[in-house]
This record gives sequence, structure tokens and C-alpha cells, in this order.
Amino acid sequence: MEVAEQVSSLELSTATTLQRVTRLQRLSDEGLRRFAMSAATDRDEEALWELVQAHLTLKGLSGVTTSAHTLRAYRRGVRELLIMWQGENLLRPSRDAGPLYVQRLRAGDRSEVLAAESGGARRGRTVTPGPLSHATVSLRVAAARALYDALAWAGATEADPFRDVRMGRATTRAEDNESTRVYTEFELIELAAVAKNQQERVLLLLGSHGGLRVSEMLRLEWSDVDLKAGELRIVEGKGRKTARVTTSPKLAEALLVYQRAMEASAAPREHVLELRSQFGVFNRLRNMCRRAEVDFKGVHALRHAAGTRLYRQTGDLGQVQDHLRHGTLDMARHYAKADRRRLQSSLQSWD
Repeated sequence: MEVAEQVSSLELSTATTLQRVTRLQRLSDEGLRRFAMSAATDRDEEALWELVQAHLTLKGLSGVTTSAHTLRAYRRGVRELLIMWQGENLLRPSRDAGPLYVQRLRAGDRSEVLAAESGGARRGRTVTPGPLSHATVSLRVAAARALYDALAWAGATEADPFRDVRMGRATTRAEDNESTRVYTEFELIELAAVAKNQQERVLLLLGSHGGLRVSEMLRLEWSDVDLKAGELRIVEGKGRKTARVTTSPKLAEALLVYQRAMEASAAPREHVLELRSQFGVFNRLRNMCRRAEVDFKGVHALRHAAGTRLYRQTGDLGQVQDHLRHGTLDMARHYAKADRRRLQSSLQSWD
């Protein structure tokens, strides 16, 4: 029986994506099928994820450039499916197992996941009870479909339990949901007031003024900062693009102070932020919110705050699109919907 190349768990964990993919690509058709069937029968999360990642890399639209965010979301989706499908045969799932899984997510029936991850066993976002948002349910289903696409590619099963599942409609309007995840200008002032050091000030401004995503904050290097031109070069942002972001005077000043402090410390570093993980940024902002007594809305809400503030100031969606580097104008339109104050102001003059 042909099996995947035997490597230690340490070697596999440190391998690149292409090395992991090549390990499976070298197998014959029968060898790949046996590997997939064994992984599914044993409910081996690591092996199943290796299979999904190989399929995404070889057959997906983005290939090896699939974003780290997408991979993390799919990995979590595969893990939660295994936890919630304890009684299911992965290769021969029961009738309507897919639709039932979706309805459980919508209803918040995730007791197995809460039990498995209670006590903060995993770093990152805390698992909270209650129904999942429409967007999160869609992401979980996409991960489940990716798993079955990979199993079918390997020839392990013809089952496709998520092919015809209905997602249902979002229960809240997009603009209302978006407005709940935007820090107000007053909240940003409160957060700035409790910043303990220059890194926290820069982190806050990179999001709320520069509109950077957390992954872009972490990748930002000092070589990408041009304070004379008042620009940041964003490399490999969403969609693997390279773009330039104009800094506000306040952001430029904070970066200059931070850079001088780094140089004076005789401990130069390549990246702007000392924090080196998304969890680190997430946890730091959450702690700032606690100190400021501001509801924590996530790191991405800083970016939403930048878009909402810019639209409120200019009324120009084109500027919002350019500053936040959205691919289309439609992607920037929700900032117009989120700014309910403009609508209220417009209606004040009606007789």
C-alpha cells in the first residue's frame, strides 16, 4: 500500500505550502485515494487539512497565493465540522446532514465546539455562544465544501452533502450590521487617551487613519514608510496587490516618533510593529478597549471607522475606495449606508 512520504510532525509543521502539497502530489492515484480515505475514517484533522490545502493550491483560483486569512478560516471550518459531526461517517454522511449542520450554525447549536474550546485552550478569538452571523455561516459552509471537493479530488468519496444547502437570508440589513462594528470618533479619542506607549498609538492610527487591515499592519516594514512623501507602501495586501496609502499628519507624526525611539534604543527591527501575530494585535486592542471602557468591536472596525469618517467628511465614495483600496466602488458603498447621520441631516430640511 502506497502512503504519503513519512516525515516527522515537526518537519511537516515547518514545511512550506508547496512542500506539503508536493508530498501528496507525488502519490499515485490509488495512493492519494487511500491517504484520503484513511484520513476521513480516522477523522485525522491534520491529514484532512493537508488534503484540503493541497487541493486549494493545485485546483483553486488563487493557488499558492490563497490568503493566510482564508486558510485560517477554512482550517477552523474543517475543525468545527469534525467536532459537530461526531456521529457522522465523513465518507458516507447521512441524508440531509449538510442542511442540518447549516441550521445548527444559524440557531447557535454549537455546544460541542464550546465544550471543546472552553478554558482558552486555543490562542486567538474566543468562541462565544449564540447564532453565527450570515457571513460566518457562509464561511463555515465554504470550508465544508472545500473539504468535500478535496475528498472527491482524491477519489475517496462521491458524497457532496453541501452541494444544495440553502444559506437563508441575513436577518439584519448590511448597513445596520456594519454600523455596530465601527468605532465612533469619541471612542477613538478615548482609546488614544489610554494608549500606554507609542506602539499602541501607531497601531490605533494605522487602522483608524490609514485604514490598514491587521495583516497589512503586521507586514508593514520601515522600508515601506516614506514620511517625506507622506505615504505607506502596502505590499501583498488583500488580493496580493501593492498599493500606496496616504498618511494623515497625525499618523505620520506617530510613526516618526516611533521610528526615532527605535533608532535611539539601538535595537533596529525590520517591521514597524513589535507585535508579530494577529492575536497579539487583537489582544492589545482589546486591552485598550477595556482600559478606555469602550466596547471592543474587533481590529477591523478601525478600518471601518476610517472609511465612515472619510465619507462623512467628503461625501465622495471614490475617495473612500482609493484610501481603503477597494477593488470596486460597490465595495465602498456600505460606508454611505453606515453613515446614518448624513441621511438624518438631509431630511432635516424637508417640509
